[in-house]
Amino acid sequence: MQTLWQDLRYGSRMLWKRPGFTLIAVMTLALGIGANTAIFSVVNAVLIRSLPYGQAERLVTVWEKARGSEQNQINIGNFLDWKAQNSVFTDMAAFADTRTNLTSDGEPEEIPAQRAMDNLFSVLGVNAMLGRTFTPDDSKPGQNNVIVISYGLWRRRFGGDPNIIGHKALLGNVENTIIGVMPPDFKWHIRKNSLTGKAAEIWTPLIVNDFMRSRQGRFASAVARLKPGVTLDQARAEMEAIGLRLAEQYKGFNTGFSVNVVPLRQQLAGEIRQGLLVLMGAVGCVLLIACANVANLLLARAATRHREMAVRTAMGAHSWRILRQLLTESLLLAALGGAAGLLLAGWGAELLIGLSPPELADLRGVEISASALGFTFAVTLLTGIIFGLAPAFESSRLNLSETLKEAGRSLAGAQRSQRIRSVFVIAEVALALVLLIGAGLLLRSFLRLQSVETGFNARNVLTMRVALPGRVYDQDGKIVNFFNRAVEGLQALPGVESAGVVNFPPFAGPGAVTGFQVEGWPEPPPDRRMTTGVSVTDQNFFRTLQIPLKRGRLFTEQETREMRHVVVINEALARKYFPNEEPLGRRITIGLRNGNTPSEIIGVVGDVRQAGFDHEAEPMAYWPIPKSTYFSMTFVIRAKGDANALALSARDVIRSLDAKQPVADVRTLESLLGSSVARQRFNTLLLAVFATVALLLAAVGIYGVMAYSVTQRTQEIGIRVALGARGADVLKLVVGQGMKLALTGVVIGLIGALALTRLMSNLLFSVSATDPLTFITVATLLIGVALVACWIPARRAANVDPMIALRCE
Repeated sequence: MQTLWQDLRYGSRMLWKRPGFTLIAVMTLALGIGANTAIFSVVNAVLIRSLPYGQAERLVTVWEKARGSEQNQINIGNFLDWKAQNSVFTDMAAFADTRTNLTSDGEPEEIPAQRAMDNLFSVLGVNAMLGRTFTPDDSKPGQNNVIVISYGLWRRRFGGDPNIIGHKALLGNVENTIIGVMPPDFKWHIRKNSLTGKAAEIWTPLIVNDFMRSRQGRFASAVARLKPGVTLDQARAEMEAIGLRLAEQYKGFNTGFSVNVVPLRQQLAGEIRQGLLVLMGAVGCVLLIACANVANLLLARAATRHREMAVRTAMGAHSWRILRQLLTESLLLAALGGAAGLLLAGWGAELLIGLSPPELADLRGVEISASALGFTFAVTLLTGIIFGLAPAFESSRLNLSETLKEAGRSLAGAQRSQRIRSVFVIAEVALALVLLIGAGLLLRSFLRLQSVETGFNARNVLTMRVALPGRVYDQDGKIVNFFNRAVEGLQALPGVESAGVVNFPPFAGPGAVTGFQVEGWPEPPPDRRMTTGVSVTDQNFFRTLQIPLKRGRLFTEQETREMRHVVVINEALARKYFPNEEPLGRRITIGLRNGNTPSEIIGVVGDVRQAGFDHEAEPMAYWPIPKSTYFSMTFVIRAKGDANALALSARDVIRSLDAKQPVADVRTLESLLGSSVARQRFNTLLLAVFATVALLLAAVGIYGVMAYSVTQRTQEIGIRVALGARGADVLKLVVGQGMKLALTGVVIGLIGALALTRLMSNLLFSVSATDPLTFITVATLLIGVALVACWIPARRAANVDPMIALRCE
């Protein structure tokens, strides 16, 4: 212990004597360690930290998935059969995202909610913080309306009232009794294909009626708990078998659908999981480059301490004692870098939270936790060993007689040290190239994604959603009248060019998909049935979003007020199902229920990418409002100028029609489009930042090695100049030496990138993971940076005065 204390004191003095060297090394390490800690904090919160559910590792989600479709909602009738027939789950619960209007205890507000089976909370293994959760009696028809609320809603809307249990709250003008408040860490939101896009704050009992039991529609989700000893593969095999039986039993409804079982953590992580793993690998590369840079600094510094080490050896110090001293100094340097990195990590974590859009993942709970501190300590220790070993071994392998000679140098040691530094530079260039190519691929993908034609004009368009309470608007006529009057009021506002209404606006999440049949055509077999998306709108929607009419006509005002059985389709539907004939005038029955009346196709409009930039336009049928009334609709308002300026006056129009009616999600359509590429923008931005840091560190590494080489070869260069070498010859010599290292690193980096970029292929859009243009461009950029880094010390070498150089030892 005393010897260790001596090593620490001596190491501290040596670092203090060279403040410039120490500062550069500490900041380089801090950059690498801080970035790793910040990213690990996010990875830990999203992918590693225990979920706030009982025995969460046994929780899975169960989905129905159609071939070629990404929608994963389930049918309640199928779910009840799963629950009755399976032997792999202790219990299963279904739930469905919805929205509700809270009209008491403050201003009217739309709240994201879930209708949940009474056993949802017991399946998840959570209890209420106050009161209780649902019991089987709560789901029986005719029972009192009861709700469970989130901790956040309890604090925000009810002021954290400890006597909240039993309080009456108005939801859609219907009185409900609050029976429970969930704990603060309970966050239950499966983002993929969520019908609201937000975490629920109110839970109501899901009462299963006869319609839900029938094989019509898919709108719910399911979570299940594996029995002890049952593996995920066993559960998948059994559920697939049950799915096949149900497909055979209900051929018209279940044909083409499969059942999938997904671990809950994987489902909750969603689209951010792969991006985070890529970023974790990226910051790991940055840390390795930082370690290589610091190792090169230490190697250069070790060359100036040869005589010191030789004297210590001559006085009886063993090589392992010198090795320990130098490793102690390296670890001390790493500790300082780790401490500075921890400060940077706190700032970096806040930056990540700010950059990460809420639509992607809720990172508000990210913090520098005990796990992150342990990770930082481990990284710091490992870093100190990694960058300290090579210089320490090099310094401990001294030729005592050569080193103690006056002005003596160990030529073999200098050459060996130079080779080690060259290896580090090659590694830095290779790692930087891999990161730059990854960032380049994501950037090209992002630019291509944003250049995709959406089929509509989002500029200067404001959107806002209104969900009418069913108890108040209990007749189709009332719903149709409200939305038509609202559109008229919005169009009368100053600054409004046009206003329309639609149930599922583009880029706002999953819509409705159903089967259809053409009148006069034979009914196709179940596995070849015709399907289309369905959207309910008015005559102004197409004009407001500037969706072009290709053939026929749009709805008349009368058709948006009265049932006339007409429909407008898009070009995708016409191409797919009417490739060789005119669809206009054809009558189709959409939604294959008994009693559905056929609708006449009166027009064909341009294709709209309904689901997002990265989804092709699918077949779509547009119904006028009276044909299929929806309680929840979104207004689209095209402004003559800034769309945001219309927000307050647009709200006032709705309040003038119904003072208790809240307005939700008031935002521009352009911001909605921006949210749809949140994941790609987040991944691209962060990887580009890390790749830029890696490029700068690699350039500094090349410059440092070449500058040190020039210093070591000053005498040789002076002799060359004295013998007639021109400045261009010296320049060529030094630049050539550096570019050999850089080109070797580029070759190795290209090979590594060809292998590693395939892992991120799922993050790319319309760009190959081995895109030649990206590889060539990035390699050329890195070679150019390396050339500049070599040219600066080479230029200094070319200007060496031979008389001064020849006097140098």
